Amino acid sequence: MAADKNLIGEINNNLRHLIQLLQTRSKKIRKETGITGPQLLAMKTLTEFPDISISELARRIYLHPATVVGIVDRLEGRSFVKRRRSKTDLRQVNVRLTAKGKGALQKAPGAARAPVLDGLETLPDRKLKRLSVSLAQLVRILDLSAKGPILKRRRGRPRKEESMPVKRRGRKSS
Repeated sequence: MAADKNLIGEINNNLRHLIQLLQTRSKKIRKETGITGPQLLAMKTLTEFPDISISELARRIYLHPATVVGIVDRLEGRSFVKRRRSKTDLRQVNVRLTAKGKGALQKAPGAARAPVLDGLETLPDRKLKRLSVSLAQLVRILDLSAKGPILKRRRGRPRKEESMPVKRRGRKSS
């Protein structure tokens, strides 16, 4: 059975609208609090999971560890978080919210709680379950597309053209 192109277009439009709404909300939070949306998310996560590693924080907020390092750098520059070496593994650096960070988070009560949570709490359980299943399916679709096509690996030696360096335009070989 062929997919309904109108429904697919409607879903795509709603996704773009959702992204735009999230970006607008993030800008509003930054204007009101001086804290970006990702910084706020990191701080909220640190209240739930104090003294966790940067890689664990990245995993919990679905951002790349290098991105989280930048977020933590900026938060540390404002004395909202503090880094320290793990006592069990000296290679690991853990992050903890400071008293100043907790204070900043409390001063942003509207920003700290996403309005979407208030809206979701008004829905009956059956609608929440349906929405949860649909969003999980959408995440799987996007996750698979983000990883790209899975290429089959060839066994044996590479073909001559596979092992040759790629020539780039505008460059002369020496």
